[in-house]
Order: sequence, then C-alpha cells, then structure tokens
Amino acid sequence: MDKDKYDVHNYMEDVVAELIRLYQEKNPDLCCCPRCTMDISALVLNGVKPQYIRIETKVGKLDQKLIASLEKIVNKACQQVKDNPHHDDDFDPEKMYLENLSERLVEQVLIEVLQERDDLDFDQDMLSIIAGLVLNQVKPRYAVTDRGGAYMRLAELEHQFFPTTIAIIYNVLNQLEELE
Repeated sequence: MDKDKYDVHNYMEDVVAELIRLYQEKNPDLCCCPRCTMDISALVLNGVKPQYIRIETKVGKLDQKLIASLEKIVNKACQQVKDNPHHDDDFDPEKMYLENLSERLVEQVLIEVLQERDDLDFDQDMLSIIAGLVLNQVKPRYAVTDRGGAYMRLAELEHQFFPTTIAIIYNVLNQLEELE
C-alpha cells in the first residue's frame, strides 16, 4: 500500500485553525508568525478528539457547547505559546510543518495488518474510511517539526501503541465485514 493510495484528514484541524485565527484577530499582542501558530495548533489538536470522518468545519455551524470547549483549549494554548515562544530568525516555514505522527504510525500498522489479510481487497476510498475510523480512536500526536521521524520513534517506544492500534484496526475490519 503506497501512501498515495488513501488520503486522510483530521477535520478538527480546519475548526482549530479558524478558532486560532479568530483568537489572533481579537488579541493583537499575540504573535501570529507561522511557528507560533503551528505550536498553538499542535497543543490544541493534541488535546481534542480527532474527527477523520467529515464533520462540519465552519465554526459558526458547530454546537455552541463544542465551540466553548474548543475556545477554552485555544485560549490556554495561545497563552502557553505566548509565554514560551519557540520562533526565531532561523525559522523556515518551508522546512517546518505541523504533522500528526499518529497518521504515519497507523499507516505502518495498517499496511502490516492488510498484508497479513490477503483475503481483503479495498479500494482507495475504503482505505481512507478504514484509516479515518482507526485514527478517530487513536491519540493524536501533533508536532511542529522538520524531523518528524524523531518524534515518531518516541511514540513507537510507547509499549501499548502497536497492540492497541492493531486491536482497533481489527475491530474496524470486523465491523465492516458485519456490514456486508
């Protein structure tokens, strides 16, 4: 399975980006450089439940209780980054990026599981759905990095990540088989 055979996106990234933009507009003393914005995004996205299956991504159309909860997390993350900024003159937004390392880890495990189960044949759309359903149940690991591999190796050391992810994948596959 190649990386371009399926596509996943955490739609909470869109919601969080809009909330951060709104917060930055209301707080002109907050640094809005790309690095600080990515740091805020990583902090917020690591603290909220991911939504890899399409949800409404416009803040104005979301439930007010959810918006209030997200705004609290955004406010806290903005203050944390404001108090401890990591940007400097050497920051290159072309090299640094925001990444959910759980996506790469889940892809690795999913590849292994699907290689073992040669009785399963999924098209690109179904692989995206499977990956999304799995990622909705896995803890997000957002980082702002130019070396995502180092953070990924740290996550790999977490002794429960792979067994838990394998169990989630098999549960998703079993649920899909029951629907057929």
